[in-house]
Amino acid sequence: MARRRLTRDDLAVETCCFVCDPANEGGLHIEFFLDEEAGRVLAEYIPTPSHEGAPGVIHGGVVGAILDDAMAWAVNVLSGSFGLTRRGEIEYSRIVRPGSAYAVTAWISEIGKNRAATIAELRDSEDHLCCATKAEFSLISHEEARLAFERRAATGGE
Repeated sequence: MARRRLTRDDLAVETCCFVCDPANEGGLHIEFFLDEEAGRVLAEYIPTPSHEGAPGVIHGGVVGAILDDAMAWAVNVLSGSFGLTRRGEIEYSRIVRPGSAYAVTAWISEIGKNRAATIAELRDSEDHLCCATKAEFSLISHEEARLAFERRAATGGE
């Protein structure tokens, strides 16, 4: 499987992403990879105790953010458009614990002119499904995304 690491150069905009941006000091710094042959975005996540919601249990919001970001990467690098999450549905089926390695996989399940349906999974080292999510993304051009982010920056984020 040929994998290519995804970087800011793969996006149309500068980010400060909590999940993936290495410059975000408080972020998770997850590295995403593209398996072009399979049409999937991949990552490894090793949670730390600082990601816990309850003792020994990783907060569901952290897991959800990682899966959402994986799906956004899938849309942004596989569709030729910039994706904005419209809605999502998450099912948690196993507890995610700190210190263990988990595999993240995301892909586009359906694509239309202005929207994409996506799926993402988080699996443990024994390939048990821990969390799965489906989401719908609105699609805009990379140029529209760049201009929107520039306008927002110019108005102080309003």
